[in-house]
Amino acid sequence: MNVGLQKTTLVNYPHRVAAAVFLPGCNLRCPYCYNGALVCAPVFEGPACKFSQPGADDYVPIEAVYEHIEKRKSVLQGFVISGGEALLSPVLPELILRARKAGLAVKLDTNGLLPDALSALLHDQALCPDMVAVDIKTAPSRYGELGMSRTIAAASSVRQSAAQCREAALKRTLMMLRQKETFCRPVEIEYRTVLVPALVTAEDVCAISELLPSDASWFFAPFLPGNCLDPAWNAIRPYTQAETEALIRLAQTKIPGYCQCRWLRTN
Repeated sequence: MNVGLQKTTLVNYPHRVAAAVFLPGCNLRCPYCYNGALVCAPVFEGPACKFSQPGADDYVPIEAVYEHIEKRKSVLQGFVISGGEALLSPVLPELILRARKAGLAVKLDTNGLLPDALSALLHDQALCPDMVAVDIKTAPSRYGELGMSRTIAAASSVRQSAAQCREAALKRTLMMLRQKETFCRPVEIEYRTVLVPALVTAEDVCAISELLPSDASWFFAPFLPGNCLDPAWNAIRPYTQAETEALIRLAQTKIPGYCQCRWLRTN
């Protein structure tokens, strides 16, 4: 299996020097996603091409990640497992166990659409991550506007539309993350939203805020067109600084906790 590996990052894990792995496969096809080769790759194989994102290394065999964890464990403080959607990957448990054995804190990035898989980790002493970051793409009611893999679409259409399934799954995840006292260990939670003008408006910010705890750590990242999965989205104008600040101020009126804009790796 080939995966993306960022050998050192000061951004992906707050306050820690970390390495980051990007696992192939995803249950969404967000039109603005810049990791098309990764998210569209088979979960068990990964992409064959080079990893083209700034600051990242080429795609490497998963064994190279294991070697990197062991070799750099005296320098690294954290290990980020991202995607794609990491919860789909068969190597996720092994990655967590190896990072833990190396003494590294583990951060998991997820889109929040696999609540059962996430719950299993959060209630497993050996596999529970130290931090979970949930990418909230837009208001849950608008998740039908995001693409999906054919497999997920077929599975979801049995009783409900794919959009309804995704909305329900995201709400389950967000509700579960409010019940941190039930986890098997303390877990830091972070919520993240990319400010894509076509998907995140003031109305959407308000809708998302209603599902978050009042002390939520909610971060926003700018939309950066140029390598979108759907090329048509490269023509969308990003929010100006003033527009971005206005949306963040709105979020701060809804969440008295911690809302700010910072650069985040986005899928």
